[in-house]
Amino acid sequence: MTKRNQTLKKQRSWYQSMWRWHFYAGIIFAPIFIILAVTGSIYLFKPQIEDRLYSEMVFTEESGERVSLEKQVQAVNKKYPEATVSSIGQFEEADRTTRMGAMFGEEAGFVYVDPYTAEVTGQRLGEGPLGFIKTIHGELFAGKVGNLLVELAASWAIILLITGSYLFWPRGERGSFKRVLFPSFQKKDGARNFWKGLHGAVAIWSTLGLVLIIASGLAWSGVAGEWINTIATKTNSNFPQYAYGLDETLTSQVVTKDIAADIPWATQNDVVPTSGPAKPIPMTVSEVDRAATQRGIVKPYQITLPQGERGVYTISSLHSNPVQEKTMHFDQYSGTILSSVAFSDYGLLAKMISMGIGFHEGKLFGLLNQLVGLALCLGLIFIVISSSVLWWKRRNGAGKLTAPKRAVDRRVQKIVAGLILWISLTMPLAALSVVTIIVLDFLIFNRRRHDKEELAA
Repeated sequence: MTKRNQTLKKQRSWYQSMWRWHFYAGIIFAPIFIILAVTGSIYLFKPQIEDRLYSEMVFTEESGERVSLEKQVQAVNKKYPEATVSSIGQFEEADRTTRMGAMFGEEAGFVYVDPYTAEVTGQRLGEGPLGFIKTIHGELFAGKVGNLLVELAASWAIILLITGSYLFWPRGERGSFKRVLFPSFQKKDGARNFWKGLHGAVAIWSTLGLVLIIASGLAWSGVAGEWINTIATKTNSNFPQYAYGLDETLTSQVVTKDIAADIPWATQNDVVPTSGPAKPIPMTVSEVDRAATQRGIVKPYQITLPQGERGVYTISSLHSNPVQEKTMHFDQYSGTILSSVAFSDYGLLAKMISMGIGFHEGKLFGLLNQLVGLALCLGLIFIVISSSVLWWKRRNGAGKLTAPKRAVDRRVQKIVAGLILWISLTMPLAALSVVTIIVLDFLIFNRRRHDKEELAA
């Protein structure tokens, strides 16, 4: 075999090996990608959808001075004696009602109160239709198992984008890179090349945005999320040490996400301090509200009420821009700040993840961010559909659907498998699945080869 033929064989083996990994991962996870893209594109517009669905509850008319938060809480208790108010959401728009988080027995919900009249404008239990969409998006309505499947699919999506970039990378033709970004739509190219060009172009244009969305989403996942949080904490790139509280004797085993909702990612695992010894009269909500405002928290924010005699007031920013995030814990009796962590206090990794989550949720730069997210979701849907079309058009002469052939060069197969494993090491479930595939492939391939040798003998 000439040197040129050996080079061509090796190049073809690299392409076939990458394609094989790309093909099987795409086929296996395609349905999950479609579900995530559809639900994600809907959830991006949660603020607008909920404002429309609950407009009568959420909006009011500005009319003079606001009544105290205590009177607003009393109005909720009078209207719903069985309810226990747990949080108070304050918003910057003058025409928005106060949102009271409340427990109705075992069920969580919200009650909305006109801040000018203390009139209850409405109540809703659970998270509504958007909560249903969120559950599908995060766990496929299958609990922990569904969450693991979503995490596994998201991890493999990153591998697919990397292998796909290799497959569509121009190889020596003049101007070919331009053709990848702007494919030809001439009839002479044929239907399959038309779809292949579109598939590659949309994927290449979407890759960076999709990687950002997927990687930031992994911060919420069951395995990768805990792994990322551990790495951030061990490397001091998460929340600062003083987030544990000023006095070690007043710390607890509870973390912020256990007592409050809508908490920034970087402070969800902060250890919640406890209030000092109980005193006859705790601070009122209005006093805490004023104290928080004096210490730099601006609307929108949420006040989470103390749980028990040693509980604390937790004030957390509800800003869409992560740079404005701030979480504070107040002693419920003295008003002493027990912990205060702002975006500027986060470590590097926590800042990066917070910005990524803001982009993932469409909050980082307003409506434009939502539209970019929508375009990426639609792009992912098209990538999946076009890949299915390409597979269908790849039928052999007998009209059967076929998979990519195994690469001839076994050394290249091993190198590519090693590269895939190396890429997946940052994603625990993906790494575990890659190792499993490599072991099974090795065992099955060796058995088939052994069977062929026995038949030949």
